[in-house]
Amino acid sequence: MASSLTVKVHPVVYLTIVDAYERRSRPIKANQANDKALGTLMGFYEKGAVQVTNCFAIPFNENRDQPELDDSFNQSMIHMLKRSTPTEQPVGWFYTSPDLSPACLPYHDYYSRVVYEAFGPRRETPLVILLTLDTTFSSVEDKERMPVRAYFRSKAGISGNPEPHCAIFNPLRVEMDAFPGECVALNLIQGSVEDKQREVNLDNGLSQLEKSTGQIVEWLERVLQYVDEVLARDELPADATLGRKLMDIVQTAATHLQQDKLDALVKNSLRDYMMISYLANLTKTQLSLHERMVSL
Repeated sequence: MASSLTVKVHPVVYLTIVDAYERRSRPIKANQANDKALGTLMGFYEKGAVQVTNCFAIPFNENRDQPELDDSFNQSMIHMLKRSTPTEQPVGWFYTSPDLSPACLPYHDYYSRVVYEAFGPRRETPLVILLTLDTTFSSVEDKERMPVRAYFRSKAGISGNPEPHCAIFNPLRVEMDAFPGECVALNLIQGSVEDKQREVNLDNGLSQLEKSTGQIVEWLERVLQYVDEVLARDELPADATLGRKLMDIVQTAATHLQQDKLDALVKNSLRDYMMISYLANLTKTQLSLHERMVSL
């Protein structure tokens, strides 16, 4: 069922929407320019979910009686992104508004045609997603989380009348998802939150390896503590899903990372990092000696 569909939004989508809202045309007078951001969602469909992996903002104007969109700009961006990432297709659109406005109907009709053209008449047209982001944080329910909602449109009518007389935007479940590379980038970005200049420095090879190893050890200790508590106390419920995931991790480590391969991987990596560090220090020493000799 469509209502059981999950919209999985990746971090770059949130960042792009917020950036588009910050760069929007700010109104100088009332009803002179858009105070919202609107754009196209790119991604792909999978069983029971929609992966929204990218997006971009497009020029639009809704201050007139008939809302307007820049179709040529939108088509050019879709064509360019499909050339760089063929797996991504238009899956819907985003809108930075706390509530749905009457302009959402013509916008959604337009994106329904865009998605239909992308998938072609031979395939069943999937649901077109509307993703809204409340940049004012006006909702009381969303004070502690990102105020993001997703909808799909369905038509409704009166019994006995073949033609629908209205459209209903039905809510969908929204989750945050990320690829492994995006998780690394997010962890790096979070390191700049406590910095006054909002800057973060990249670690060198040895520091990064030490930090990653420390995180793995910390996670293993937490898992071991959980398993010991469950085995020691009968009143604690045992989670079968978590147990299967732990078994998968153990089997994966035993199958793909034998002890000799793991030892060789660590030794080779450390040897490479040490050689790079030695060459870098040697280069710095030679440069400093050269500068001193030139200054004499």
